[in-house]
Amino acid sequence: MPQMEDLEAAKQLIEMQLKDIENIRTKAPYGLEYTFWEDFTAKIIDRVYGEESSQRHGFEQAGRGGCFSVFESYSESQRREDFIEILNCKKDYLENLIMDLERIQHGKELNSTVEEENLIDFENNYENIYQSHTASPLDRIIAEILTRIKDPAVLNEAKTHLLKLREELYKPAPSWGKLKQSLIWLANYGKEEFFSILPFIVLYIRKIVD
Repeated sequence: MPQMEDLEAAKQLIEMQLKDIENIRTKAPYGLEYTFWEDFTAKIIDRVYGEESSQRHGFEQAGRGGCFSVFESYSESQRREDFIEILNCKKDYLENLIMDLERIQHGKELNSTVEEENLIDFENNYENIYQSHTASPLDRIIAEILTRIKDPAVLNEAKTHLLKLREELYKPAPSWGKLKQSLIWLANYGKEEFFSILPFIVLYIRKIVD
């Protein structure tokens, strides 16, 4: 839920960043203009929802699931294509945040809207998290993995490791030692599940410490 009391002002701040996207599209992929826009937008989301909110992490993650063209080995055309796709995903995510603020503002929240405290406990609302447009991509992936597990014992074990991994990744300086334990379990559990989480490790690698 937003911490900023003036929801109309919160909407206007996010709308301001949305308007800048068309200009950012014309700039160099992942260049200075994009980096400034992304960082400033994240700060605005912090102001609206509080620091280290799932909304802030959702914005950072948006579009990164299949895009690795930030690496130098990719061609300029690949980098441009993935850059545009990431911008489109971030645009969609910001538009969903605005719609969510409007629902709250008018007292007409949809039942599928998942509050941040529910995203944290993951106890009884996996389907809602998976289908939510305002949940972060990482939260939706974790929810999707958990919904596919039918064995109660395996589900409890998966919940323990996946939520430890989620909690650690959302810290300002995640510990590689703690992440590694959960990733080893995930790799042993399933290849598809492991590679669905891997892009988020790549996304946050710049802040992971030894």
